[in-house]
Amino acid sequence: MSRPHLLDALRDRVLLCDGGTGARVQTMDLDVERDFWGKENCTDVLVLSRPDVVREIHHGYFEAGADMVLTNTFGGSPVTLAEFELEEHAFDLNRKAVEIAREAAESFADGRHRWVIGDIGPGTKLPSLGNITYDALEAALLVQCRGLIAGGADALLTETNQDTLFIKAAVNAAKIARAEAKSDIPVFVQVTVETTGTLLVGPDIGAAAAVVHSLDVPLMGLNCATGPQEMAEHVRFLAQNWPGLISVQPNAGLPELVDGKTHYPLGAAELASWMERFVTEDGVNLIGGCCGTSTPHIQALDAMLRKVGGAAARPA
Repeated sequence: MSRPHLLDALRDRVLLCDGGTGARVQTMDLDVERDFWGKENCTDVLVLSRPDVVREIHHGYFEAGADMVLTNTFGGSPVTLAEFELEEHAFDLNRKAVEIAREAAESFADGRHRWVIGDIGPGTKLPSLGNITYDALEAALLVQCRGLIAGGADALLTETNQDTLFIKAAVNAAKIARAEAKSDIPVFVQVTVETTGTLLVGPDIGAAAAVVHSLDVPLMGLNCATGPQEMAEHVRFLAQNWPGLISVQPNAGLPELVDGKTHYPLGAAELASWMERFVTEDGVNLIGGCCGTSTPHIQALDAMLRKVGGAAARPA
């Protein structure tokens, strides 16, 4: 049974994305040299070194109730991979990441539709700060987008965006790759609004939305940086002013330092309570989690959607 087009599904009902990858990786007994090829903090390399681990993470989120997962390619552009001397693997890593996620989706035999979203993170070099030229950035992101599309992604998402010029490069790269492949998959954008009320390089949510709208993107949302409480006013702005679909994937609260380690204080029930408000009051179309969220958070969000939407809202 073929999957319906993702945009049609999003217009039909609220869909649930996965939670954080890092939160799941940190619970696993992985070795830096053996499993990360000595590339400490490069989670993307697990696609090549431990595809079984990546597949397990995706499977866990699907099992928890997610309708879709993001590929393990947050740092998958050649620019970011170059910091780990992995830039030559960029195309293959992104292609394989989609294939691994698809394997996890198809391991279920319940007839439920599950999607795979090609994930494009914000990288470590921002064009507005002069870290990289626009042309070099777009060329690098084009390699990543080609790999994600070659793997069979249902959509491309550029997320945790802090720079509207980066957004432009990512969306344009995605459109070029899409045209080359004669594909019609959608391109989505999520931005990160800091506690200061703006993106890292200065624009507020209104300015960011104007840029994204000019790029003819069907879905815009918020993710990372803060928990849902701090996102509330920006979600409300999008609900009142953004003409397209809206997504929200917050952290499990504002990060805290506890015993020298980063701690996210928001439990699954609290996150679900906030997200219920976004769904029922603001008409959000896609929800999920970001840093600090794991399978219990996604289970709680799935249960919340079943409660607010009735029996027809969620597949069995």
